Amino acid sequence: MTALSVAITHEAARTILTLHGELDILSTIRLTDAVDAALYGGRQQILVDVANLTFCDSSGLWALIRAKRTVTAMGGTLELINVHGILQRLLEITGAAQVFPTASAR
Repeated sequence: MTALSVAITHEAARTILTLHGELDILSTIRLTDAVDAALYGGRQQILVDVANLTFCDSSGLWALIRAKRTVTAMGGTLELINVHGILQRLLEITGAAQVFPTASAR
């Protein structure tokens, strides 16, 4: 088990949240806290880089969906980048791929 860490990078027009490790029921609060910090810091465009995400379960997927809803409700955008592996599969089989604009790299 690899604990989740979230690195936050602020660029001129957007904030990038880089996830490292496992996004599961034990770690979703780290994602939620990072999204909240970006929003309450006045950031409206958020990219979540999942290139280094090694695991994601249904709790992690729901955390991403809740984050997307929260950001959208506050007038912002949330996009996933570098989607691959288990998260890509989860998005495809659940239909959640339609919820998230995705890109392989930025």
